[in-house]
Amino acid sequence: MPPWKQYNDTAPGAQPGYALALTLTLPDGSQQEVRFDGIEGDYVIDRKWSIVDSARGREQAFRQSAALEQQRLFATWEIPSQQQKTRAIQFLKKLGIRNIKVRMVAP
Repeated sequence: MPPWKQYNDTAPGAQPGYALALTLTLPDGSQQEVRFDGIEGDYVIDRKWSIVDSARGREQAFRQSAALEQQRLFATWEIPSQQQKTRAIQFLKKLGIRNIKVRMVAP
């Protein structure tokens, strides 16, 4: 099993082979599932092996943030290293996302 997959599967509340999904209602009224890795208390958990500032990465962050806002929830991104944690904090700040927190959780 790849290390990133094992890392994701051990998130709090994770069920390997199953992803927690929130429903995002888009402006046209259609709905889309937004997936996370687990849940802990009042926070939805998503584990990130690495932070990549790409169009796909930004779209995922915006989708997650919008779904969280619609459901009135918050999330925590769990990151495997201090370097990636710093990148995640800068990335979310750059995007103006405030309903996703970041913490380091070693694999």
